[in-house]
Parts: sequence; structure tokens; C-alpha cells
Amino acid sequence: MEKMLNNWGIDKQRVHVILRDNAANMKKAMRDMEVQSVGCVAHSCQLCVHEGLLSQRSVTETLANTRKIVGHFKHSPLAYSRLEDIQMNLNMDIKRLQQDVQTRWNSSLYMLQSLLQQKRALSVFAAERTLPATLTAHQWELMNKTADVLSPFEELTRDVSRRLQLQLM
Repeated sequence: MEKMLNNWGIDKQRVHVILRDNAANMKKAMRDMEVQSVGCVAHSCQLCVHEGLLSQRSVTETLANTRKIVGHFKHSPLAYSRLEDIQMNLNMDIKRLQQDVQTRWNSSLYMLQSLLQQKRALSVFAAERTLPATLTAHQWELMNKTADVLSPFEELTRDVSRRLQLQLM
């Protein structure tokens, strides 16, 4: 870390505090460098979300099914085209389903929201064709509740990030 400061031309004496994630190696690096540091609130929030909610078996199983469904439309232009046709026939906005990224919990929220918005279109599609996974009524309800729980965390993360950006300007 000290080498990085030198490479950037930053004198260690000018560093008041470093914002870091909560990994033990980062804490140790800051201690070894004798630089004050604080853990990132947004990172702590993400850890809480992941450990508290996204690691529950019922949620992980539902997310696995949703990933299969979204992946199907991402990898099949024919399936996606048919979904677009269904969206148009139902007078819905034509929107792509969002794929999540394992390392970002908020992308799971976006994926759930996109599926919930397209529930009618997906139901019509599933009545006509086979999907790689099915979602039970309980899983749809769990998706809705999970999205409701994740939304305030998303808002908090955006707010913290926005404030940090403003402070850096």
C-alpha cells in the first residue's frame, strides 16, 4: 500500500484516513503502514445483505431458478424475440430481463425486479414453451418479499456512494 502511495506521488504524511473494505488483510495493511483507516459502510451493508438474506436456502434456490430463466432469454434470441412479442401483445414496455452478478447483491435485486415486472409476459411464455426452471407461487412471493427487503439497502448504498462522491469533488 505504501508503494502505491509513492507511485501516485502521495506523501504518507498527507493521508488523514483511508476508506477500505473490511477484509482482514486490508486492516492489517493499514496498521502496518500506520495509517488511520475506516471500513466502508456500503461494503458492510453488502456483507449484511449477503450473509443475512441472500445466504438463506429458500432465497438461494429461488435465485438459482431465476438465473436459469434469465440465462435462457440471454442465450436464446428466439426465446427473447417471443418474449418481446408477448410484451407487445400485452401492451407492456419491452424490457430485457436483468442478469445478476454474484459479487454484487444489488444486481440480484435488479434481476428480481425485472422478473417481477415481466411476470405476466413470462407466464404467457411458460404456457406456450418450456422454461429451464419454473417458479412456484411461493417463490414468486418470496421474490417479491426479498425485493422489498433489499430495496432500502439499495437506497442506503446509493445514498452513501453519492455522499462519498460529493465529498471527493
